[in-house]
Amino acid sequence: MKRPPYKPFYDGPPRFQVGLKRIAPQDWLTPDPEAGWLALKSERLDATPDTYYRALPSAAAAEAEALARIEAATGQTRTGRPEPALIAAGRLVSDDLVVMEKAGDGWIATSLLLTQPTFFSLDDAFNRELHQLHAPVPNGSPSLAGKIARVFDRMPSGEVFERFNWTVQLGMERHWPHGSAMREQLKTTPAREAIDRLALRVERQTLVRLEATNAILFCIRICLDPIRTALADPADRAAFAASWRAASEDALAYKRWGQFNAHVEAALAALDRA
Repeated sequence: MKRPPYKPFYDGPPRFQVGLKRIAPQDWLTPDPEAGWLALKSERLDATPDTYYRALPSAAAAEAEALARIEAATGQTRTGRPEPALIAAGRLVSDDLVVMEKAGDGWIATSLLLTQPTFFSLDDAFNRELHQLHAPVPNGSPSLAGKIARVFDRMPSGEVFERFNWTVQLGMERHWPHGSAMREQLKTTPAREAIDRLALRVERQTLVRLEATNAILFCIRICLDPIRTALADPADRAAFAASWRAASEDALAYKRWGQFNAHVEAALAALDRA
């Protein structure tokens, strides 16, 4: 796939909506444009699995079904390591994985593998209900969370749904559970270096229903490209700039884009001069 593989900034500035579209099942997990990071991902899982994985004991059946579904979609099989099924599944695809299960009237994150979280942590997400997960999002609870819950309730088996988020970050590290660490680095990064330091970070979310357990599987694919190459094409750069500058006050506050604005504008100016 060409880089960057996805360009959601062509759809305008961030909008806090469900925004799901149905895609062909064969396009769910393959091809995987971020497969090059799988070796490092496995190394990190080998070294400190508890940094990236947490689950309720009751989630074991849904994890096993998630693994089987990913094996069938990718044509791969798990390794022989004695480890939870969700970790085994995470070694087959670049995506992070989240299992949501119905509990009473709500949907709970019962099992998570987060090796490359976009400014949220296991502590933020584990064993949390949709309304809790979306509380920080503008109009996230009860409005957006309620809409997502209804989508989960009605999601048909055998279908795959897709949505995107996007932002910028410093450097090419994938594991940023806390945005404050990056913002501290940003303070000491001169704007003139932005062209060489910023990266476009696109998050592709896909959702499927796990038929046997009635769980929902989130797959979260993070695509990272240096901004110098990601926006080298003038058309891409113009679309990105228009969407970045059109972001609402709510989006600026939630995504902390205001703190990045001087660096983004400096990078865009440098690209225009190149």
